[in-house]
Amino acid sequence: MSSRPSRPATAAAAAARAAAAQQQQRRERVIRAVGIVVVLAVLAGIVFLFVRSRANAPAPVPTDSSAPLPAGVMPATGAQPYGWTYRWTPGAPVLQLWEDFQCPVCGQLERQNGAAIEALADAGKVTLVYRPATFLDLNLRNGSSNRAVAAWGCAIDAGRGIEYHNAVFAAQPAREGDGFTDQQLVAFGTTAGITGAARDTFDRCVAAGTYRSWPANSQAQFEYDGIAGTPTAVLNGTELPRQTLFDMTALTAAVAAAGPGTTATPAGTPSSSVSPS
Repeated sequence: MSSRPSRPATAAAAAARAAAAQQQQRRERVIRAVGIVVVLAVLAGIVFLFVRSRANAPAPVPTDSSAPLPAGVMPATGAQPYGWTYRWTPGAPVLQLWEDFQCPVCGQLERQNGAAIEALADAGKVTLVYRPATFLDLNLRNGSSNRAVAAWGCAIDAGRGIEYHNAVFAAQPAREGDGFTDQQLVAFGTTAGITGAARDTFDRCVAAGTYRSWPANSQAQFEYDGIAGTPTAVLNGTELPRQTLFDMTALTAAVAAAGPGTTATPAGTPSSSVSPS
């Protein structure tokens, strides 16, 4: 008896295989279609979130080189454009410190070494120039860095610049992105010790946003100078390693080894012979 399958059986098996192949192809088409729909839905969601975040972000403040500047802030043509000098000492090396008020690492630096860096300037060992940056406004989409720097400018006019600077960093939100409210920026004036008629002027200055263009101009300079982030320290034109900034022994040694720096005498800025305000 022959072991070969009958022709009907062979035909039936072939038909079954063809049907199975067609069913598999249909399943694959369905899977591909579902995959495409899922990908399109994800892309649509990403686009929606991007557009919504753009819509909710405050409009950037335009640069304006003719806008008013706080007392002692260098103009666009200054040695350190839009920098504010704390304790100018003739012949001392110049330490520029780029900071963003919303930068957590800047906050860490201020808590760890801020007072010691100021002490170098108070002792006449260095001319300290603060350079405000606001790049985190773009990342965090809240405008707080710009508003905080503008309010700081109002405090500089009141003669309490370093106190206000320190008050803002001391109150930096624990969660990056929470930013500062307008009420906080006004309240920091109390912490900084602004009183009397100067306080009235400060409050009006903050409410009017008098110095909103100052941080915008400084941020443009930050980008032009190619500064990678904050905090960044530049000593006599040379960027210091960040670890040096966090090591006061190393920073003090670097300052001692540096020669005289270059900066114009900023109007309204106290020299090292004047006690801190």
